[in-house]
Amino acid sequence: MKSRIAMIALVCASGSALAGFDADFLFLQGVNNSIRIDNTGTGGSINDTFNAGQFMFEYTDVGGDRGLGQFAGGTFGTFCIELQQVAPGSTTYDIANVRNAPNPQPGLGGAYDAADEAEVEAVVAAAMRLGWLNSDLSNAGASNAQLAAIQGMIWKAVLDEAVVSAEVASVATQMTALQAEIDNNPTASVADLRAMVNADSQDQLFIVPLPTAALAGLITLAGIGGVKRLRRN
Repeated sequence: MKSRIAMIALVCASGSALAGFDADFLFLQGVNNSIRIDNTGTGGSINDTFNAGQFMFEYTDVGGDRGLGQFAGGTFGTFCIELQQVAPGSTTYDIANVRNAPNPQPGLGGAYDAADEAEVEAVVAAAMRLGWLNSDLSNAGASNAQLAAIQGMIWKAVLDEAVVSAEVASVATQMTALQAEIDNNPTASVADLRAMVNADSQDQLFIVPLPTAALAGLITLAGIGGVKRLRRN
């Protein structure tokens, strides 16, 4: 588990109100058995279909004002970046850069790097330009097939050694549309896109929410204290 102090310093640097949090997986909104992942061509053992779409979570730690957009409420939506199962019940997640996921390493396709992070950002940015997602990763009116297509393209970005394809015609159509939009701007970035990570649960994408005025001062002080402690160590 990454140092909580390091997480505070990281999140303060990115302007977040959350250094780490507890959340409970609620449900998946998407299309069942719609994405096939096959890494047998590179010596792996996975050739199976997976449910794909947007994962919905609920905060289970201390309530209160958590920022803007979907993160101001109790529930939020995201997309997974590894194939490990979501742990049942409340799970404590830390926030890390996408390139530092998955936790544990290596996952299918090996450890991630800056190129994987950039490819994931391009996928999410394209979905936002198409009007499928809002800037906080919440659903902007996307269909289940479009949500599954986003998840499929994210897996394609991070699972370098695997062949990722759609098993359902409607999802395949939306993946083609999303790929065309990615090709229009393959270097697009997404502000404050990070990973929520836990060694015992599936890592997810997470948009770091901006702090409210009431929390900004406390977060800044916590970050300064964390940096000082890290330097002493």
